[in-house]
Amino acid sequence: MKLRPLELKDAPLMVEWMQDSDIYSKMAYDAKDISVLNAEKFIEASKDRNENVHLAIASENDEYLGTVSLKNIDQKNSNAEFAIAIRKCAMGQGISKYAMIEILRVAFEELLLNKVYLYVRVDNERAIRFYEKCHLREEGVFKKHLKIGDEYYDLKWYGMLRSEYTKWLESVKEI
Repeated sequence: MKLRPLELKDAPLMVEWMQDSDIYSKMAYDAKDISVLNAEKFIEASKDRNENVHLAIASENDEYLGTVSLKNIDQKNSNAEFAIAIRKCAMGQGISKYAMIEILRVAFEELLLNKVYLYVRVDNERAIRFYEKCHLREEGVFKKHLKIGDEYYDLKWYGMLRSEYTKWLESVKEI
C-alpha cells in the first residue's frame, strides 16, 4: 500500500465509491451531482496543495483504493481537516488505518500543523467505530449543523494535537 498523488485514471474508481449508497448515504455530501467529469476536475484541482492535500490510497499494483485528505489547511491557525473515503472492496483490510497514519505524519511532521480535526455524522456508526478504535479524541457534537436536502444532521467532532501525535502513533500501531 502507498499514498500517491491522485491521477486522472483514478476518476472512474472514485465515482464508484461516491455513488455507492452504502458509503455516501452517511457522508456530508449529496451524490446526485457526482460524475467522472466532476472527479477529473477534483483530481486536477488537487495538484494545488496550498489549501488541501488530497492523496490516492493505492495498492501495490497502483490500483486506486480511496482518497485521504487534509482539507481547509489554515496556516495562520496551524490546523487542517482530515477526511478519508475508501472503496467498498478495500474495507476491512487495515487500509484506512494505514492511510490515517500516513496523512497525520504529513500533517504533523511535514506541514508542522498544530491540530488536525474531523467531523462525522452521528448516524455514521461505521466511521465512528473506526475513529474511536483509532483512539481519536472526541471534542463534541454540533446539533443540526449539516443540511443535506431537507434534512439536518448532528455532527460529532474529533481532534488531535501535534503534542498528542507521538503517543497516539504508538497506541494506534497496536490495533
